[in-house]
Amino acid sequence: MKQKILTGFIVLIGVVYNTIGFAKAMPEKIIQGPFKTALYPNGKIYFTREDDDENAVVQTCHPISFFLEKNQNSLQQKEKIDLYEEDGGCPEIKSVFFGNIQNKKYIFVMVIWDSKHPGVGMDGDFYQTHAYTRNKEGILSLDRIISDDGNLSGFEGGNNCKSDINPDGDDDCYMKYKYKTAADVKKYLKQKYH
Repeated sequence: MKQKILTGFIVLIGVVYNTIGFAKAMPEKIIQGPFKTALYPNGKIYFTREDDDENAVVQTCHPISFFLEKNQNSLQQKEKIDLYEEDGGCPEIKSVFFGNIQNKKYIFVMVIWDSKHPGVGMDGDFYQTHAYTRNKEGILSLDRIISDDGNLSGFEGGNNCKSDINPDGDDDCYMKYKYKTAADVKKYLKQKYH
């Protein structure tokens, strides 16, 4: 009798262990790339997002991971370069492009977040372009000077728009963002940083 109770208890613990917070994470899938990069011979970059469970009732907002794979000392290495998380909306990669600034090679990543907040009359997209290059140690990292340039982030859409939910909002509430394509950003970077 004690053996049956003990066996049942162990099986129950195994079921609880597998269903409460210890379940395997959903697999990640590549959503952009892979792209070859001149910054690393035989290197490539790509972006992944965790897959939602197709049977889930509510789909969740998953961050996007930016990875670099490269050969170093005859070994394949994988490094996580950045992570784009939920920020008022789910992140999406709008564009990935390459360029040179003052004879230095860069990777540019434009991320957008869909921002819908009816209570404050907001409905649009927030844009942010990140610039990455090799630092002094040869590591691919964020160039803070370029990435923090105020012109490389902005909002396009309705902001503080008047509605039944937001009666004190503005009638003229549409905001336009100037640099929402790779071509727009490249033109701006050429004018400012060359």
